[in-house]
Amino acid sequence: MNKQFSSLLIKICILVGAFFLGLAARSHAQTIPPHRAWHHRGDAIHFTPEQRRQLKAINKDYHLKAANLFEQDNLTLKQYKSSLLVLQKEKKQKLAAILTPEQKDRLAIHRKRRTENARVRQAAHLERLKLRLDLTDDQVAKLQSEQETLRSQAQAIRVNDNLLRQEKRQQVKALMAKRNDTFRSVLTPDQYSRFEKMFHHHPGGLGRPGRRFDGPSGPGGTKGPDAPAGSAAI
Repeated sequence: MNKQFSSLLIKICILVGAFFLGLAARSHAQTIPPHRAWHHRGDAIHFTPEQRRQLKAINKDYHLKAANLFEQDNLTLKQYKSSLLVLQKEKKQKLAAILTPEQKDRLAIHRKRRTENARVRQAAHLERLKLRLDLTDDQVAKLQSEQETLRSQAQAIRVNDNLLRQEKRQQVKALMAKRNDTFRSVLTPDQYSRFEKMFHHHPGGLGRPGRRFDGPSGPGGTKGPDAPAGSAAI
């Protein structure tokens, strides 16, 4: 009886896991407009009508394959994830293949410029925090070092093709919690209290606890951790 119950629980867990992974795949395929695959990076790339047609076809094909995969109830959760990753990598390769060499160069330049701008904004933000919270040079150095480390870790997650989009979101969320812990450990209780009050009155303020790494004070611009570089190709 116990063995039967355990077997039933395992099957239920597999089905539930596959269900949520399937929802994530469907949502990703449906919510990103095909013509916005790379265009959300500003004016980095301008697509031709033919490229837009190809984008639409690639996204449609991915959506159909992901939906068909979701319907296969004989797959284990591990098999489902593995198959979904194959579809995502296939889609990414197809999307990259339609770009011209010039477009790829422009995209690379745009990404580099965006990262540089984020670093400048981060430095300016820390300087403002230093003035408003009376931070010492040592505190600023510790915050800067930790944010750079977390930035690198977030970037590694962002470009990891062996992670599903939902998994990337969860891992970056864990990094955000670690970032908040850094502020608590580096700032004095009084400074952290003032820090929280500061961004309670200005919810859009830079460096707010829990703010995305890809925001103005994080690496990479204005999209989320769930929209990594080349995210539409996932």
